[in-house]
Amino acid sequence: MLPFQKTTVYKEALSAIKEIADLFQQDSNGIFREKVEEESLSLTTALAKALNDTEPESQKQRFKESIDSASGLISILDAAEKIRTPDPQKISTLAKRLYDLQGKISGFNGKRKKVLILYSQIGQGHISAAKALHEAINHLYGYDIEVETVDFMEFISSALTKVTQKTYDGSTKFAPVLCKLFFEGTDKRWPITFLNKVNSPFVITKLKKFFDEKKPDIIVSTFPLWDYMTAEIWKKYHKNAKFISIVTDSITIHSAWVAADTDYHIVANEDTALSLKGLGVKNDKIKILGFPVRLDFMGDFDKREFLLKNGLNPDLFTILFLPAAQNPRKNMKIMKELVRKQPDSNIIVITGRDPKIKPKMEKITPSKNIKIIGWTDEMPKFIRSADVVVTKAGGATVMECVAAKKPLVITFVIPGQEQGNAELIKRYGLGIIAPSANMGISESVDYIHDNYEVFKNKLEKASNPQAAIKIAEFVYDQIKD
Repeated sequence: MLPFQKTTVYKEALSAIKEIADLFQQDSNGIFREKVEEESLSLTTALAKALNDTEPESQKQRFKESIDSASGLISILDAAEKIRTPDPQKISTLAKRLYDLQGKISGFNGKRKKVLILYSQIGQGHISAAKALHEAINHLYGYDIEVETVDFMEFISSALTKVTQKTYDGSTKFAPVLCKLFFEGTDKRWPITFLNKVNSPFVITKLKKFFDEKKPDIIVSTFPLWDYMTAEIWKKYHKNAKFISIVTDSITIHSAWVAADTDYHIVANEDTALSLKGLGVKNDKIKILGFPVRLDFMGDFDKREFLLKNGLNPDLFTILFLPAAQNPRKNMKIMKELVRKQPDSNIIVITGRDPKIKPKMEKITPSKNIKIIGWTDEMPKFIRSADVVVTKAGGATVMECVAAKKPLVITFVIPGQEQGNAELIKRYGLGIIAPSANMGISESVDYIHDNYEVFKNKLEKASNPQAAIKIAEFVYDQIKD
């Protein structure tokens, strides 16, 4: 179902229209039935367009059209009641429902709740979590809740974002030791609090205006850098302000996540909850709901059909290699190893948005059972079609693979921020951390292949593909009254 079809006012309109249609189904002369069908179609069409419209004036006009169509149906009911056909009491009840519906349509925007989700493009986990929650709220509640996601780093400072992004990408690929030094050097509350307080005077007016314009009922953050300042200003100038943080890391938690006045921290697992408690967060402020992944990780999936569609042999063991955010030479070395040592496996490589990697990979792929893909929006399907995923220890990818119950071979761990993800895999036997296990990539793949049922059983216990739904329900519970 589309979001507008799950919206309460639309469902109520459909319900009323169905009862009116049933009422006049036995109208042998057809005096009313044809008119009812015409006005019903007009009402549902205008209402659907209004709910999908993001332009205020255009939406207002479409709401008016749907209200006018409801008036047309009321007129038909009035006419039918006067000639006492078919059921006067039923007609009166339905007319009242339509009057109520008109009121709900006209007051729709005034009663909608709004969720504002803040994220940053620095690190895929923050983006993935934000998008997954947005999708889940729309899936459950349609347009009853307005959801907006904002790149908050970009909003605070576009220039700072570009510099930080380039520094982050460069250091993770070529100087990971810098990541570790930065992580450990700032892993106290005071550096984050100090950074926020220093910047607060320069952005306080901008932030106040931002919150006044957006008018959220709740703010959810998936990136902690500016949470302290955001929560302080948000709660100071807005009554009943609520602030939730979705922690996108596991086990190794940076102090930035706990610097702000946060109402609730949502975490992926019990291990992360214990880490937060160790940083002083009270137990009643921690909710273990999982890491939000896209809804495509839920439900049935025909792996065989998907592999055939992509020109691969569904009877072969399938390796998915994600050569992201690590030294290009290392990626090429891993690819050559897989091609040489896994000739009887499907190998799918997704290179992402970097235009330089794909052509290089294509030069070393002689087998027909190898598929190289650039950017794709079907990542959940590719993960679900694989038997094992070879990747670095990024939070989003690790959690997506666990949700899909796919064993991991970790090629690289960014010191500091990704160590907790690697520890989670190691602690619960969800895959192999190749560097620390002193195993080659292909050797790690073979080990998982030979012990597949053991890994699958452990992943079954850890998998939580419904996390985004659970978090969406929790967020709704905070604002529904």
